[in-house]
Amino acid sequence: MRIGFCGLGRMGAAMARHVLEAGHELTVWNRSPGKAADLVAAGATEAASPAEAARDADVVVLMLTGPAVVREVLFDPDGVDSGAPEGSLILDCTTIGPSAAREVAAECADRRLRYVDAPVFGTVGPAREGTLTVVAGGSEADYAQAEPLLHCWGEPSRVRRVGEVGSANALKLVVNSALGVVATGLGEALRLAAEIGVPRDTALSALSAGPYGWTLQQKRHMIEAGDYTDTAFALDLMAKDLDLAVAEAGRELSVVAAALGDVRAAVRSGAGQQDYAAVVGWLAGAS
Repeated sequence: MRIGFCGLGRMGAAMARHVLEAGHELTVWNRSPGKAADLVAAGATEAASPAEAARDADVVVLMLTGPAVVREVLFDPDGVDSGAPEGSLILDCTTIGPSAAREVAAECADRRLRYVDAPVFGTVGPAREGTLTVVAGGSEADYAQAEPLLHCWGEPSRVRRVGEVGSANALKLVVNSALGVVATGLGEALRLAAEIGVPRDTALSALSAGPYGWTLQQKRHMIEAGDYTDTAFALDLMAKDLDLAVAEAGRELSVVAAALGDVRAAVRSGAGQQDYAAVVGWLAGAS
């Protein structure tokens, strides 16, 4: 297939490389320059605009930062819409929330483009390994076209259609809202340990045997070192996802809203580009 790929951040660059390795013809674009050199060396073509990346493409993949950027890349004068052939499939791997996904899909349909939302579960390591979990929302026919491409970066047994457009983003917000609550709860548990005289190592070992076990298996080394710079999932992206979850809910999500407040405060402290586990360290050390 001829693939246009827009968004070469930590996740996008890794995903795009798998597209090349699968033998597809790949044209890439990124807002900031300098991100495409390795992919070009491996055989990709770099485009000067989203429109150019989409020209002649069968599928255009988006891996961006949020709903506003998705709309800009798709619908601005030099956006995907102005270059993509009629009937092209937009495969949006950005987490933008179910409402935005349905709105974007409707606008794509008005412009004779098809749309599937397909956010990923996992971080940079699984993206590089091609073992992400991927859920997709869209028509059965559009998903059938997208599925072989999703297998480029997703573990085949964990790639699935979960419903119509928006359903995949809805599921992603459910999962990430829980992730945010766990991270902030862990931070407060460690702060409590410090305040009542429980050594941190003792607390971490005890917490690892309980409901925080999975998170500590992934992040304990960061917490112990106090170093969150090896970012797998950036804290400012967690803030964006929690904000979307609160906005989409039909009634107040008090626990998620509280987690969002803590995450935003940690972002304001300068930790936005660090791994989301930075909120654990910020809370544990906050006065």
